[in-house]
Amino acid sequence: MLHITRVIITTFNITDTDFMGYYVDKSTANFHHLIIPRRNNGAKAISNGAILNKDTSHPYIHIIELKDYDAFYKITKEMMKENKLGKIDIECIRRIDDILNSFEREHSGETNFLGEELIKEEYIKRLKR
Repeated sequence: MLHITRVIITTFNITDTDFMGYYVDKSTANFHHLIIPRRNNGAKAISNGAILNKDTSHPYIHIIELKDYDAFYKITKEMMKENKLGKIDIECIRRIDDILNSFEREHSGETNFLGEELIKEEYIKRLKR
């Protein structure tokens, strides 16, 4: 686990829920760039990061980024609010859940270029709603 990931987990008192409302623990916690993406040499800093589950919310947010940038932007704005608050916020999680539900309704049944379901079952199982 990256040092910055441990720092954010401790600072934000993350015990079981990531920035998008998915279950997370120390083995699944992953740093996600919020403001400046990694591809643009974004810093791995508290102010530029969110903790996401490496198996669910992290790959899912990148699928959303490719399929519906507006939804991705809205979710990112909510995670940025949580970052500024310094905690996982249930109201932000509810707004993220609403955005995810809308995305899931719109893209239900779609497949990726390999013919696999775009929205996997584990992406729909959020801890906090």
